[in-house]
Amino acid sequence: MARRSGPRDGEATRAALVDAAAKLFAEQGVDGVSIRAVNTEAGLAPAAVHYHFGSKDALLNAVLLRDGEPVRERIHGLAEELAARETVPTARDLVGLLTIPYRELIERDPERAARWLAICGQLSLAHDERLLGTAPATNKLLHELVSRAYPDVPADEQELNWSIAANTLIQMTARWSWAMGGVPSEETERQLTALAEFVAGGLDHAMAVAAARSSA
Repeated sequence: MARRSGPRDGEATRAALVDAAAKLFAEQGVDGVSIRAVNTEAGLAPAAVHYHFGSKDALLNAVLLRDGEPVRERIHGLAEELAARETVPTARDLVGLLTIPYRELIERDPERAARWLAICGQLSLAHDERLLGTAPATNKLLHELVSRAYPDVPADEQELNWSIAANTLIQMTARWSWAMGGVPSEETERQLTALAEFVAGGLDHAMAVAAARSSA
């Protein structure tokens, strides 16, 4: 008698599909990867993605949430702590909301972190709703903190400059995570700290220019 697949078999298959999709999405771009390619990479039947996820977007969401959910929760927690302070947030405070969880993710699993960051970088640059829709409450809180830090900057300029800062951070962190070959090091820590300082400085300067332009 043929053995029936149980819940654990299904979980293993879904995990294999998420692993395969994360690898291909990071290397080739989300829109450049077909469902057929994911099934082939995972070594599964042609209908596996449709059976277990229903669609490519649902599979992408699973990829984003697997490593992204703990990152999002950490960002949200740090943002709530920052919002509770009486002091005005600095650019370094704002950038730290992202760099701390990213660094912790890299320390947990550098290879998966690099892939997740690479995928997020692609989607963030394109303002893709498939990424933005995964954490609406956290995104709202971040924008509130940016507005609190730069009240003299028009809202559209706040959003643009914060988006550039966040994208720069994601892209460069992903590249360093990928380049270090899965082994975090003191040099990587130093580089990420320097990157955070660089991005914070750029954010501060861009906001100052925008504020001056607005008041002129």
